[in-house]
Amino acid sequence: MRLVVSRNYLALNADTLTEYSAREALLRADDGSFLLYMTSEERCHGEERVAVLDCRDALIWLNELAYVPGSYWHSSQSEEHLA
Repeated sequence: MRLVVSRNYLALNADTLTEYSAREALLRADDGSFLLYMTSEERCHGEERVAVLDCRDALIWLNELAYVPGSYWHSSQSEEHLA
């Protein structure tokens, strides 16, 4: 598995209006599939998620606009939570 790209960004909790940091990393497995690893320090213990992306979604994530980071965070609600 190889790291393709990672990004860190600041986000705002809509309920408490507190700022927190988040990180996303796009990984490519040896079989050509993509995994998006997401972590958030919003809560005391943090939260981690992993989403499996196809090539199209990986390209969309790579070209995501700078003012909308974290858009895949909410779409992975149905994915298995790691933390």
